[in-house]
Amino acid sequence: MDAMSRGGEPPRVVLVSPKHATNVGAAARAVANFGLGGLWLVAPRCAVDKEAYALAVHGAPVLDAAVVVDSLDEALADRELAVATSARRRRHHGHASADPEDVLAELVGRRSALVFGPEESGLDNDALDRCQRVVTVPTAGHSSINLAQTVVVLGYLWHRTASGGPAAAPVAPPAATSAGPVPSPDRPPRAERAQVEAMLGQLRALMRRVGYSDAAREIAVLRKYRALLTRIDPDADEVTLLRGLWYQLAWAVEQVPERLPGPRLRGWEDEPAGDGDVTAAAAGEPRDGG
Repeated sequence: MDAMSRGGEPPRVVLVSPKHATNVGAAARAVANFGLGGLWLVAPRCAVDKEAYALAVHGAPVLDAAVVVDSLDEALADRELAVATSARRRRHHGHASADPEDVLAELVGRRSALVFGPEESGLDNDALDRCQRVVTVPTAGHSSINLAQTVVVLGYLWHRTASGGPAAAPVAPPAATSAGPVPSPDRPPRAERAQVEAMLGQLRALMRRVGYSDAAREIAVLRKYRALLTRIDPDADEVTLLRGLWYQLAWAVEQVPERLPGPRLRGWEDEPAGDGDVTAAAAGEPRDGG
């Protein structure tokens, strides 16, 4: 059984702001070698020229089909899971890195992407925020590996994992860990990144409107919400549910108290949840009190 038939759609390779055409060409060759899901270039600083094609060899069709976009959000919009690469080990709970073998099994059967940063600097924190997992290739000495070499390493490991080879032995981290829950074949499709980013954009605007956050604090606050959502791993319906709540709250803060349909909040911090009319909120429409 080949990787495509067992693993579903292979992960997309995303190069963020690559500087050297030779690395782009060598990455295209790795995409072809290991059956990865195409090459996307985010704001490249080099042309896909003869140097790129010279390194691509049989990967020339991958270069022909390469997609060039202006932002990482565009490259990940239809993905469910994005894995970032980092040269150094990271400990922060939102960007904590793992070995590739401990993460790549999660990509099997999901619309995913492998994201690689610029040659001289790697991915910045904003790019890491857009990804749900971070991996670091272990090395014996200097931690920084050539961009194209890193694509080869991860492409090989994914191919062996998706093909059921020796690299498939490690399993995804259990649901109780910070790496996120194990995908279940019985669960609905995961939310695409465009849906999640739109929801976070709504939350960001709402937090500012009600004074929960401000321009100086919102990046750190949103990073914590991103980490929370990564652990939850919401499906599309769950994102719609949350967006409906954000819509309703945004409508409510613009109303005078007398126009709101519910009772005034007194002691609400300790009030148990009960049945209520959440139909309008779940549908993503604000509920007018009339």
